[in-house]
This record gives sequence, C-alpha cells and structure tokens, in this order.
Amino acid sequence: MLNKFFINIIVLLLSIFFSHIYANEPVDIWSLDKKKSTNNSKTSNIEDNDNVSENNIIQENLISSIEEDQIINKRKIVGLYDPEENGFNLEMWNKTDPKKIFELSKKINKMKLSEDAKNIYTKLLLTNSYSPTEKTYEKAFLNMKSDWLIRFKDIDLIKEYLIKNVDIEPNEKLTKYVLDELFSIGENKQACEFLEELNTNFEDNYLKKFSVYCLIYLEKNEQASLKYDLEKELGYSDPFFEKKFQYLLGYIPNSTDTSEKSLLNLHLSFITNKEYKYLPNDKTPKLYWRYLSSNNLLENTNNIDIEDEKQISLLEKATHQGNYDELDLFNLYKKFQFSVDQLLNIELEIERISKIQSRALLYQGILLNKEPNTVIKLSKLLKESFNSENIPDAFNNELKKILKNFNLEELSSEHTEFYSKSLEEENLNKDIKFNNKILHQSKLVKYFGKENISIKKIEKDLNNYLKKIKKSKKNYLITKDIILIEAMISDGIEIKEEYQNLYETKENTIPTDIQVLINDQEIGMAVLRLIEIIGQDKISDLGSETLYFLINALNQMNIDPIRNEILYNVLPLRA
Repeated sequence: MLNKFFINIIVLLLSIFFSHIYANEPVDIWSLDKKKSTNNSKTSNIEDNDNVSENNIIQENLISSIEEDQIINKRKIVGLYDPEENGFNLEMWNKTDPKKIFELSKKINKMKLSEDAKNIYTKLLLTNSYSPTEKTYEKAFLNMKSDWLIRFKDIDLIKEYLIKNVDIEPNEKLTKYVLDELFSIGENKQACEFLEELNTNFEDNYLKKFSVYCLIYLEKNEQASLKYDLEKELGYSDPFFEKKFQYLLGYIPNSTDTSEKSLLNLHLSFITNKEYKYLPNDKTPKLYWRYLSSNNLLENTNNIDIEDEKQISLLEKATHQGNYDELDLFNLYKKFQFSVDQLLNIELEIERISKIQSRALLYQGILLNKEPNTVIKLSKLLKESFNSENIPDAFNNELKKILKNFNLEELSSEHTEFYSKSLEEENLNKDIKFNNKILHQSKLVKYFGKENISIKKIEKDLNNYLKKIKKSKKNYLITKDIILIEAMISDGIEIKEEYQNLYETKENTIPTDIQVLINDQEIGMAVLRLIEIIGQDKISDLGSETLYFLINALNQMNIDPIRNEILYNVLPLRA
C-alpha cells in the first residue's frame, strides 16, 4: 500500500510541476500580432484546463486507492493458524457471497461430522483470513467461528484462540463458555488464571462478576474490592453476589442465600453454605451435572435406592452425557438382587423384567461368565439395550475393558464383527506397515508424512518403481496408485516420458459446482463443500473414486498440508 501511495504522490507532484512550467512559459509578445496573441491566450486556457482535469483525475485515483486500502485494512483478521500452515490464504473468502457461506456452514453444523471432517473444518475456520468483503457480515463471520469452537468443545483450543485475538476481537460468548466449562470440571484455578491472562474489561455482567470472584480466589482481595467498587459506581447491581462478595472478604459473618441461576451462583452457594444440597433432575443442565460430579456433590452410590428406577434412569442418561462416572453406574447394577434361576436363563428373563433390571441382569451375567462367546453375546445384548434407550455412550469404557480380556481368534464368526467394531478406535494409532509390492503402500508414501524428503530423491524412487512395473507383466496401477502419482506430479515431481503411458489420467469426477468454485478462486467455499461431502464418513472408508476427486480438488487448490495428512493416513497399511 505504501509503495502505491508514494508512486501516486510522485505522479501528482510531477504533474503539478509541469503544469506550473506550462502556465509560466515566457512569450515574445513583440513579434506577435493581436490575433495570434488572442489565439495563444485561448490555447493556454485549454492547456491549463486539461492539466487541472488531469490533476483532478490523479487525485481522485489516489484518494480512491487509499480508501480501498483502508477498507481492506479495517477488515479484521481473526484466527489461530498461519494460512501457509494449512495451505490456505488470507483472501480465501473474498470472492464468495457471505450469505452462501453462512447457509452452508449452518447446514454442516447440523450434521454429525466424522473426526476427519471436524479436523478439516477446524483448520478452515481457524486459519487467519479476511472476513467476507462486506463489512456488514463481519460479526456474523466471527460468530461462525465461535459457534463451531463451542460445538467442537476443545477448551485448550478455545483458550489459545481467545488469547491470540483478545486485542482484535474480545469474545465474551466464548470467554463465558470457557470459564463455565473449566469450573464444571473443578479447574477453578486454571479458569481464573486464564481470565487474568486475558486482562480485559468486559461489558457482560456475568463476566464482571466472574472477574471479581477470580481475584478473590487468587487471593487478590484488595484488587477485587477496588474492581467491585468501580463496577458499582458504574451501575452494576446484583444483591446475591453482593452478599457473597461481602462474606468472602470477611465483611459479614455468614451468607446462607442460594441460587441456581448460573453455574457461578451455584458454586458460590456451595462454598458459602455448607448445609446446601442440590438434587439434580431430568431438567438439570449438563453443565451442572458435571460440576456436581467433579466436586463429589452427587449422592453416594451406597445411598441410592435401587428400587427408585426413575433415579437410576436419570443416572444412566447422565452417564451417557459424560456427567456421571460409568463405573459408578455399573456398581449400582451390582446391587440388584437376582435368583440363580434368573442368572442361568438371562435371555429369557430380560424379556420379563424392566429395562433397567434387564441391564443389571446382563451386566451381572457378564461378570459371572468366563466363556468368551457367552460374554461377547451378553455384552452385545447389553449394548443393544443402551442403544434402544438412546443412551449408547453409557456403555463404552466398560465394554472395552470386557472385550480386551479376549482375542479375536477365540470367538465364533457371529461375534467377530461386534468385537472388531467395538475396539475399532484402539487400532487407529498402529504403526505403518510398508509393502513395496504395491505403489500406494510402498515407502514412497513417506513423502506425504512429516519427514523432510527431497523432491529429487522421491522423483528418482518413483521413476525406479515405475521402471519395475514396466518390466513386470504382473504389476499394474490401481486408482490409489494414480492418486499418489498425481499428487506428486502436482508438486512438481517429473515422470520420465517412457513411463507416462503406464497409467491414464482419470476423467475429472469433481462435482460441477465445486469445480466452478475452484476455477473462481472461492477456496473457502470449495473446502466447505468438501467437508459437507465427507460428512460423517471416515476418509479411510471412502471409495477410491470419491477419494480421487477429493485429492484432485485439493491438488488444484494447492492445499498440500491437508492433502498430505489425508494421504498419509489413508494410503498405507497399519499393523
């Protein structure tokens, strides 16, 4: 911008200088007749008018250029990652209608995304970039990022995002979310230190109250008192907090008032009133369940009446939501009393008793049996029971503990699928097993990893591999091999002409609308469409043709870091 500014200034000065020369050029009036003198006078006026007009145009262009640059610079760059880190750029949203961005983002947020799709979406939204060109949509664009961060639920990521952007865009909505989440799991010190690190004045009353309490928590009572007095002078009023503030600073001997209006109020109620008890119900917010569980404020398992199935059902839902300890729930199941006949005929009995009793009976049957196929069969029935109640996550950790006691080889074929699928996540981080007989599983895949391998070496290895294929009549190239080759060619790796006929470039299968977005350089929007297509699927489960168009699209957009991560996870074998 500065270069453009100085060039325009120089042009302006030169035009003024020459205009001045023409306006003051000496004329030999003695050798001219009156008519000629009149003509010269007219010509001079025309030249002066032309110069003034030219100067006006230059000045208008200069002003327009400066205003345009100022508008661009006023647009906030809010994010976490450097664009080059993920293969994006600052202008990736510039050419897209903001309404289309928000419409598609809203649609994606309603989907149950796979971890692969979440990973790409997070990188896209948190990469530093200009907001859409129209200033009126800037706030909505920032809210789009915030809404996803809250849905993604990575507290450390949100903290990092807030700290980095606090001077550009203090985000009260996200700050409240972080504080509540940290307090709900008993990380009060971390929450207050984070608030202190932000070091900003909030307009939101809840955050004002939190700021004062955290100063007390961090034993900075004098600062807390000064801050609270200042807020009161500015009109802040909260009778409940006023009493808690006075009690915590020792101004009054007791404060028995309680409130469940907010998590901070609930917390203040507990720490200032030792007699206070809060009994959760089916309308209790998840946040409160976590707070009660983390602070050991839930009813002790030994004190829960197993005859109260409504209470047991409530705890099952809380376990599914991650707000009640799974082990405590299954310890409750142990307390149920069953006859020997019931334990010997579990599959018949579970049809005659209540759902909660049947789950307790199945669990006890699992504990009493040692035969692998019987245990897996009962585990499957128990999992299906939880699924039918829409609380599948209440039986995850305990299920894995049970299954790990057996090997796949011990099971009959009817149980292997359930066993493998239930332990699928345990196999994700296995080491790569290279197979040099197949191109896309060979050591060439290392190129897409984080190892620093020179292009010359990869080029040599790839051509040597293709040379072997040409000599052999058994080897041939499949879609995943072509994906690997084309990704390398996209990066400038050259294949010798004699090997180029070993494969045919596949027909472009990219959906037309995505190809148009790529051609028009609407990069952010194009990647949003790819995320929508991936949806809830793992990229490793995508068919070869879908994977081909996905990688082809990333090649065209030069989004190499994300492309490389996908290929390194999908192409090689893992064992």
